[in-house]
Amino acid sequence: MHLACGYTVEEVSEAETIAREVERCLPGVLALWRERRMEDLPEEDAIGFSRKMGRLVEAFVEFLRSPESVETFSLGGRTRELVREVADEQHRVGRDAVGVIEDFASLRRALWESVGRRVDFSRLGGEATARFFLKLMQASDWVTHAALEEFDALVRREMEEALGRAAATDLLTGLPDRDLFGRLLLPRAVDGNDRLSVAIFDIAGLSGVVAAGEVERARDAVRALAETVRGVAPEGAVCARFGDDEISLLLPGAGAEEAYQLAEAVVSEMERVTEGFQVDVGIAEYPLHAEDVGTLLNELQRALNMAKRMGGGGIVSAKSGT
Repeated sequence: MHLACGYTVEEVSEAETIAREVERCLPGVLALWRERRMEDLPEEDAIGFSRKMGRLVEAFVEFLRSPESVETFSLGGRTRELVREVADEQHRVGRDAVGVIEDFASLRRALWESVGRRVDFSRLGGEATARFFLKLMQASDWVTHAALEEFDALVRREMEEALGRAAATDLLTGLPDRDLFGRLLLPRAVDGNDRLSVAIFDIAGLSGVVAAGEVERARDAVRALAETVRGVAPEGAVCARFGDDEISLLLPGAGAEEAYQLAEAVVSEMERVTEGFQVDVGIAEYPLHAEDVGTLLNELQRALNMAKRMGGGGIVSAKSGT
């Protein structure tokens, strides 16, 4: 006889048998998991983390008893909320993305080993065994993917907060520094835009001015460059301190030609507001000149070096090399 849920009476009995055994072996599952994944954590952290993983196993038991698929099983949204709590715990104890994956892979192995010792699958129907294994793999895959999404969102929020706190890390210009630009601002822009351009503005001969003891004059020139670049930057653009005498301008959605026009405006304005200083500019466009952040920065530096060799006031785009 088949029940309305799609299981036969015998299948329901076998599924319930396995579900009960998973419940009974939960302490052993968590002990095995803690042994493999918690050895480097303080006892208090390990206990709290284990409890959350235990609640995941309890949700898995409900999944075993349910005729629903992994796509429709939600316990009224509680499964996603539980995954969010676990991801928060993983972030708190210092896991990275690989560690997140390993936590769930280890839990799956611990559960399979523990249940395998308690349940004689040979005495159950082959369909019951296959259903348990399939549901275990489906649940493990789903929870790992969901946790990685939540973990990534946590990391991004943390980075956003860090950006907010460090929006003026450079005391001289009030701009984000080179590390923040290369580590966060540029990678985030590359991830979020199909096209962007970056220009690096360098004050020619500034090191010689510093060597001559005119430090304040050099500082004034850097501040003037920062203000000039900010002045021409359109809405949505990002400015940052790129080096001792360099300012970067990130232009989401813009091509190298637009960056070139803005560079000309900066060079012209700097000649007007400073005395004896010229600006060299290197420009590169993503993905025209590079398909990743590292290569894009290399192309920028190459273009800037060529501009410096041209003498003061040179503007070089990685596209044309002129």
